[in-house]
Amino acid sequence: MNSILALEIVIVISTLSILSYKLRILDLYGTLLAASIGVTVYTTVGRVGIFLLTVFVVVAGLFTKLGYDRKSLVGAAEPRKGLRGWRNVMGNGLVAAAAAVAYALLPQHSEVILGGYIGAIAAVFADTMATEVGLLDKRYPILIIGFRRVKPGTPGGVSLLGYMGALFSALILIASYLSLGGSNPLALNVVGLSVIAASLIGTTVDSIVGQLLQGLYQCEACGRITELRTHCGGVAKLIRGYRLLDNHVVNIICSASGAVVGAVVTLVFYSTV
Repeated sequence: MNSILALEIVIVISTLSILSYKLRILDLYGTLLAASIGVTVYTTVGRVGIFLLTVFVVVAGLFTKLGYDRKSLVGAAEPRKGLRGWRNVMGNGLVAAAAAVAYALLPQHSEVILGGYIGAIAAVFADTMATEVGLLDKRYPILIIGFRRVKPGTPGGVSLLGYMGALFSALILIASYLSLGGSNPLALNVVGLSVIAASLIGTTVDSIVGQLLQGLYQCEACGRITELRTHCGGVAKLIRGYRLLDNHVVNIICSASGAVVGAVVTLVFYSTV
């Protein structure tokens, strides 16, 4: 790595870290972990990788704060005014970071791995947007399996508005990739198909796993159903699913499904463009 690129990485990652912390998108530990992932991505995938990752973090953070008071009233808002910690960063960024490392270690498969990297980001971006936009819907969501109406924020609950949010995130990611112009390593039509497929499939996988396997709890004090292990200052009772499968683990599964979709789409279509 030359000194100019090293200086660029330090300046960009430092600036993004300060903004994420000051704008209360990430807390201190979340910012530190995000910076570590950012450096990994920047030194492996390069400017394309860090730009797409930044778009996800910024846009998702803004939409988390959009209509926050209304989301709080229905009991489904992200805790701490939308301030995300290291567990959120790990759940959303672990697969992308792994893909970035693989991109550097396996240059003979760089196109396919890049497709997987983009797919991983597309999936968690779409899932976050589906949740945050879907919570603005005045109608209650329905379970993806069984189609029963449930309270907003229930794992497995989906809505048309939420899926529109997922598609909107895909369009944002595609436009961001297009804006990079000549530095694009993959054709736009391959990336566009990868992003849309990974967004919709990743969001759906997240909902299915969330409904069937994610741990769901009931607060012993107030009786509220929650995906949090603790509530009202005490340990909540597990009523469904598995303790090990919390929202962050489900996000990793969502991201991994998006990575697989992105890699497969790139593998199938890259050689034909």
